[in-house]
Amino acid sequence: MAEMENNWKRTEYESWEEAFHGLAPAVRQQSVRVAAYTQALYLKACELKFGCETRDGAERMKGKYADLAYKCGMYHQLGKALVPPEYQIWNNGFTEEEKAVYRKYTSDGRVLAAVLQEKGNKIGKRKVDFAEQPTKNIPWLMIRESCEQHMERWDGKGFPAGRNTTSISPVAQIVGIAKELDRLASETKSEDPFAEAMQILIDQSGSAWNPALIKVLEDSRSKCRAIYNKYIHYTAALPKTVPLVEKKKDRPMGLRYRPMVSDVEGKVVAYEAVPWFGGVLGQPGETEHAYEVEEMLVRKKMVEDVSKYFLYEAADAVLRIENCELDIKWVMLQMLPSFYQLSSQLQNFNQLFKDQPIQKEKLLLTVPAELVAGAGKSLSTLIERYLRNGIKLVLDGYDPAKHGEKLPMERIKEMGFTFVRFDADTYLQQETANAMGNFRAEGFVLLGGNADSREALSWLEACGTDCMSGTVTGIMVSEDELIRDSLLRER
Repeated sequence: MAEMENNWKRTEYESWEEAFHGLAPAVRQQSVRVAAYTQALYLKACELKFGCETRDGAERMKGKYADLAYKCGMYHQLGKALVPPEYQIWNNGFTEEEKAVYRKYTSDGRVLAAVLQEKGNKIGKRKVDFAEQPTKNIPWLMIRESCEQHMERWDGKGFPAGRNTTSISPVAQIVGIAKELDRLASETKSEDPFAEAMQILIDQSGSAWNPALIKVLEDSRSKCRAIYNKYIHYTAALPKTVPLVEKKKDRPMGLRYRPMVSDVEGKVVAYEAVPWFGGVLGQPGETEHAYEVEEMLVRKKMVEDVSKYFLYEAADAVLRIENCELDIKWVMLQMLPSFYQLSSQLQNFNQLFKDQPIQKEKLLLTVPAELVAGAGKSLSTLIERYLRNGIKLVLDGYDPAKHGEKLPMERIKEMGFTFVRFDADTYLQQETANAMGNFRAEGFVLLGGNADSREALSWLEACGTDCMSGTVTGIMVSEDELIRDSLLRER
């Protein structure tokens, strides 16, 4: 520890802003979130007369101090600016000496806040000793108490002094629970980290937390949820499931997801899952579409294994969407055409839906219209068998002029298809618009792809397409980004 401290020089801060920027970036980001939670909880606490049982508490719990409450949350960790960055974030591997250095930030923070208050109050003469001067100024005391006491707990098991019950400032109690809510919601790995964090705190009522403060927290749930959703991209707490596919950073293949929108306003209602392969020779970090390596996969007899991998990865995404209760209708997986040349995969499909119990109708698989139009009896029978067993296949790239004779709408319906995506080369044509109208009249769901211009997007919408993807609908995203973006849109 001494070696680290020798490489770091303690700064004498002249302003609140300067001290705040002495904090590690992660600490600053957390402080912003805690400030937002603190202000929301403080306003509700004032409304419920929380903390007013003592004279000192009653003086602090007034609505006029709402902006001050935000500052209490913002600066509660200010004492960490007095130690090296290595000691600003708790580490379970700390030695007892290092734990003491870390926990000292609370009492040091109170002194630093007092010093900065004095400096701000002195005009011309800026020199102030690093010591706390007594004050009866309520706003000053609220910030000092928040810095020092926010880690104290109702049952006396906190630090630095082991205060308990009403000996803890009500403002510090609020900052403390705001900080713990943020920590739990940021670190918990579950489908709804915020809800789980709330429940953990509620279960600690009467031990770590004042029961009256838990009442404030419960009554502030919706406002705190809104704050969590606003800042979710600052945290690592994306909802997780137990995946059936290991998604390591260095894996050789995977899926990226492109938004599918329902209208020109860009309302996302589904995602198209696009396979990729890494390891492009001489181009580190570059990827290729699975279609570009399909010939090699066929030659190496890898189509079944690779297709199974993609199916399970797409099913993982669907499960997360379901568990998060997101308003996403489908994930449409671009399947390798050669997958349909394999013998029946129904056993693998049945195992997939057993391993990952998702709603079958939410996972769509593309099958090229060209393949279906030229299919012999055995392939046609296989595709019909999949459809009869609830596998949702999208007839992809349909061209009425090219495929209509061998694959008319009546035959498509007879086979059991309900999803059709027209060939992008036929867009903006009256004949295609008429065909789309006929398909819609028969109850087909129409999807669009390669919407690479606003004109194409508008035309697809006018033709009654349920949703479409393309370069104008959004960039490719990872599964985590899909979940994060959807949460931010919907909550």
